[in-house]
Amino acid sequence: MKFFIKKIFKENKKSKIYQFSSWIYKRYFPYVNVVTNMFYDTFFYCKYSNVFKVDTLNKIEAKIILDYHSIEKGLLFSQTKYGFAEDKIKRLNKYLKNKKVLTNSNKSQINVAYSIMCEYYELHKKNNFDISTFYSEEDYLFYKDQLNSSYNSTFRGAIEYSKEDFFDHTFSSFDKFSDSRKSVRNFTGNLIDDSTIEKAIMLSKNAPSVCNRQPSKAYYLKDKSKIDNVLELQAGLNGFTQNINQLLIITTDVNYYYSIGERYQFYIDGGVYLMNLLYSLHFYNIAACPANWAKEKDDEKRIKQILDINSSEKVICLIAIGEADKNFRTTLSKRRDLDEILTIIQ
Repeated sequence: MKFFIKKIFKENKKSKIYQFSSWIYKRYFPYVNVVTNMFYDTFFYCKYSNVFKVDTLNKIEAKIILDYHSIEKGLLFSQTKYGFAEDKIKRLNKYLKNKKVLTNSNKSQINVAYSIMCEYYELHKKNNFDISTFYSEEDYLFYKDQLNSSYNSTFRGAIEYSKEDFFDHTFSSFDKFSDSRKSVRNFTGNLIDDSTIEKAIMLSKNAPSVCNRQPSKAYYLKDKSKIDNVLELQAGLNGFTQNINQLLIITTDVNYYYSIGERYQFYIDGGVYLMNLLYSLHFYNIAACPANWAKEKDDEKRIKQILDINSSEKVICLIAIGEADKNFRTTLSKRRDLDEILTIIQ
């Protein structure tokens, strides 16, 4: 558009038509550009996300991961509620027999899902709890057969830790330190002192951001009633909220972004800051569990009302923090194999 205006009026830039056209362009074209880019993003997300269709291996795998991880979280409780996650088991029984999945059973996430399903069946069998209405022995033997030589009767989707062992690698080499960080959901209820939390926040400032704009910040919440209201909105830590007495809310201020191409940069910067903060919390022996904030506009408005967050800020994530129990469990959360995340372009 700008090119055509210059081309047409290059001989007479002082004309009123040229000046008016330039004003229209400067005033309104950015809006048009935003709308067209957002339309492209909307079409892209609708076409490739899981919202409307589950028709590719990656989409099916995403559903599998979502459900098997829910089962892992169910295994964290010391007092197991037998028969838990029935709806997840039913879906996994469907997806894990899909032809596309069966031909890719060696993939890390599919393989671990088979193992989780075997553990789930064996747990109930051992405790004489009947789950045959939604999970048959035939299903179990099928998954065990799929695992073949990789089947391991000692496999566990929840890992036991003592508090001392969990924080044992605070001063180890980075590879050991990074590998030791896990999401902790079992808190004593005792408060971490503010000075230690402030140290972690100070350390988290090392996170890089686009052009060093540092748009992310943390809201530190100690009011238990507000914490419960926010966690009820998030709805991902059910069963663990009783002893969550401290909460961090990570936001990024959209005021710091100026180009159409940066329309989602605040999520990137916020994500980078979030990871650095999680490492910082772990370094100071603060147990933490990031709680995904993937909400629609109504919940976004509600959390801003509860916490008086600036209207220009987007909530990135919630982090439950506190003192870890003396002994607790974390989910296995199996990571992908290298060949699944690395592509070398020659």
